[in-house]
Order: sequence, then structure tokens, then C-alpha cells
Amino acid sequence: MKPFVILCAPWLALATAHAQAPTPSVFNSAATSAKKDYEKSLEDLSKVRAEIDKDKEPMNRKLSAAEAELASLQEKFAPLTRELDQAELNVVNLKNEVKLATDEGTYLTNIMDEFTKGYESKVHVSELQRLGEALNKAKAASDDEKATAKDRFMAQVGLIRAAITRLAEVIGGTRFEGQAVDSQGFVMDGKFALIGPMAFFSAKGGTGSGIAMPQVGSPMPIIRSITPEINASIATLVETGKGMLPLDATLGGAIKDFVTKHSLLDTYKHGGPIMHPLLLVSILVFGTAMERIFFILREKKRRQPRDVHEILEAVEAGSFDKAINLGRKSKDYVARALSHALEHVETNISDALGMAASMEIKRFKRGFFVLDTGMTIAPLLGLLGTVTGMMASFAAIGADMGAPSAITGGIAEALIATAFGLVIAMTGLVPFNYLNNMVEDAEHELEVAASKMELIIEKNKKHEEELRHRHRQMLAGESGGLQQITGKAAASKPLGQDPLPA
Repeated sequence: MKPFVILCAPWLALATAHAQAPTPSVFNSAATSAKKDYEKSLEDLSKVRAEIDKDKEPMNRKLSAAEAELASLQEKFAPLTRELDQAELNVVNLKNEVKLATDEGTYLTNIMDEFTKGYESKVHVSELQRLGEALNKAKAASDDEKATAKDRFMAQVGLIRAAITRLAEVIGGTRFEGQAVDSQGFVMDGKFALIGPMAFFSAKGGTGSGIAMPQVGSPMPIIRSITPEINASIATLVETGKGMLPLDATLGGAIKDFVTKHSLLDTYKHGGPIMHPLLLVSILVFGTAMERIFFILREKKRRQPRDVHEILEAVEAGSFDKAINLGRKSKDYVARALSHALEHVETNISDALGMAASMEIKRFKRGFFVLDTGMTIAPLLGLLGTVTGMMASFAAIGADMGAPSAITGGIAEALIATAFGLVIAMTGLVPFNYLNNMVEDAEHELEVAASKMELIIEKNKKHEEELRHRHRQMLAGESGGLQQITGKAAASKPLGQDPLPA
């Protein structure tokens, strides 16, 4: 900075002098002075440069030494740098491998979780007794959030090992000890024989054998017997491993349909004790309905409208005895009712006809009380069976949660009893309405015939009254003429006496 000021000083002085408009002598003096200053400045600059050159050499030597030392250090630490770079690269590769292994482990864990959850449905229920420990352990590890990945993985691997062992055993069939439940809910110890998709069971001591089937709500299979011959063959097969195999080409579907199919007698037995009164009610209802239907059809077949017409003609002619005899001989219920009413015609014909019609209708409605009562009480008995069945189910729940067959048996009893009661009521309703309709038709026919007879009788009565009135007028006229001639009464009878019978 100092050399720069020295160099610029003459120029500044010259500029100042010029600005003040100096004289030429002053300008020359200033130029001389500036030149001196310039030369001095150059001299000072040379000195400064000399000093810089003097100081630059040691600095160059230091810089060269530093660069040499840096090169030596770089050469010394180059392997370490390469190792560090390689280590960083290895770390990145390891992280990628760890991530890949973690993803693979997660994928395998998810697959094994699905395998664990679905494995129970892939094996027969009887096999859960020997695979249950490994399966429960794997399930517990899968559901335990605090379990480590290693413990979870090892538990699942244990289930896979058990599944592989089981697969090797079931090829060609296998037998193993276990427990099963009979149809009454009692637990039996015995042996299973697993052959293909079917599992057979034989209890110890030969107390029971049959096909092992799953039951809802219980880890134990239920034993369904088929026929005594097949059950004996199953027992021999399970105990000895040899014998006749109850082959089912439909992979167990036909046998399952067979053991789950119930006859009407089996359904009746499962309905419980309330089925006995329901059976009695059904017999009474259907028996009465059939008897009434046959009776009314027979009466309809015996209808003889000509006999009714002849009776009405006889009544119109005044031949009551003839009409009564025609009605007694006829098989037509309308003719009989009219004949019975004519026997009491001297009292009140309307009451006589009503009484005769009521007697015939009573014959038609005989047994309707049984039908009506049976159709009313059948659903009530079914409801009673529902209550008793549900009571048995709840009692089984409170006594033993491990007997689902007893629980379902009570529910089945309730439903069967209710169904039978409703069937009886609905089935009896059809003939009951039909019979009521037939009785209404019979009542209508009796009412029509009674109305016709009543009209005929009333018409005859009016005709007789007219005849009597004319006869009285005639007698009165004759009596008046004689009295005028003789002056005395022509007859000894009191005036107004009716000569005709009532």
C-alpha cells in the first residue's frame, strides 16, 4: 500500500497545482519534486520486493516440506482410506442384506401365520389331539406381541415339523390313541384309524365304533354309527389294522349324508317325550277329519232331490201322511228333516222345521269339537316341547360345557316338537275349513227346502181360511132368508160357529 501512495503522490500534486492554475516555474519545480518522489518510490519498491523475495524463499521451503509431508501421509494413510471406503461399502451391502433378510423373514412369518391359522381346518378333528400342543404353541406365539421374532419363528417351525411328520404317517393310513364323544355326549377312550379323508373310531372294550365326525363347539369328534355289520368291520379295522374298509368313492360325502340323514322315526325319537301327546292329537285330528269327510261325502251322494220335490207336492196337495211316509223311506237328509217337521206340524211349523234342520246339522258337525281342540292344542304342545328342550339345553350348558351334542340335542328337541305341532295345526286346518264349507252348503239346502215347505203350508192355510170365510157367508145368507120367511132362526147352532174343522 505504501509504494502505491508514493507513486501516486506526484500525480496528486500535479493535479492540485493544475487546479490552482500555477505558473510554469512552479510547475517545473513540482515536476522535479515529483520525479524525485517517484524515483524514491521505485527504490522503496525495490527494497520491498527484495524483502519479499527474502521472506518468500523460506516460505517456499516450508511449503515444499509440508507438501512432501502431506504426500508421505497420504501414502501412509491410503490403505486405511481404502479400507474405510470398503468398510462403508460393506456396511451398505450388509444393510441391504439385512433389509432383504428382514423382508424374507416377514414374508415367511406371514406365510407361516396363515399356515398356522388354516392348518386346523386342513386336518381331521381327531388329529388335533396329537397335534394340538404344537398347534397351540404356534398360535400363542403368533398372537403374543411380546414374543421375539426368533421364538415366534421357532414355534411355527415346530408346527411345520409336526405337520411333515404327520404327512409321512398318514400316507397309506395311520392309527393312534384318542378320545371321542358318542351321540349321548359321553367321552370314550379308544383308537382312531385315519384312512384318506375318513377317520374311524373304536372304543376300548368294543363299547362303540363308527365314523368320527367333527362337532361344532368341541375339539373332540363325535362318533356316528352306521349299521351293525359296518360298525363291526370298523372295529376290526381299527384294532388290527386289517379288514374290510367301508369305501366311499365320494370322499366321505355319501357316508356323511347317510349318518346325518334321519328317518321319521329318528326324528320322532329326537323330539322328546312331548311327541307322544302330539302323536295322539295328530291321530285324533286326522282320524276325525277323514271320518267326517267320508260321512259328508256319503250324505251328499245319498241326496235325492226328487224325493224332496214329491214331499213338497204332497204337502201342497194336503197329503201330509203321504209326505211323512216319503221322508221316512228316503235316504236324503233334507227329505228326512222335512218329514220330521211334518210330524209336528200341528204345533208350530217354523219351530218344527228349525228343530229338524238342527238335528241334521248336528249329525254333520259331530266331531268338529275334536278337530278344533286338536288344532288349537297342537301348537301349544309344540311350544311346551320348545320350552322343555331349551331347559334341557341350558341344563347341559350349566353342567358340562364339553358336551355340545347334549346342548344341540335339546335345541333339536325344541325345534322338532314345535315343527310337529305346527304341521298338525296347518294340516288339520284344510279339512276343517272344507268340512265347514260342506256343512254351510247343507244348512243352505235345508233352509231352502224348509222355506219352500213353510210357504206352501202358509199358502194352504190362507186358502182354507178363504174357504171357511165363504162358507160362513153362505150360511149367514141362508139363515137370513129363512128368518124372513118363518121369523125364526133356521138353525139351532149359535151364530158364527165354524162348521169346518180347524
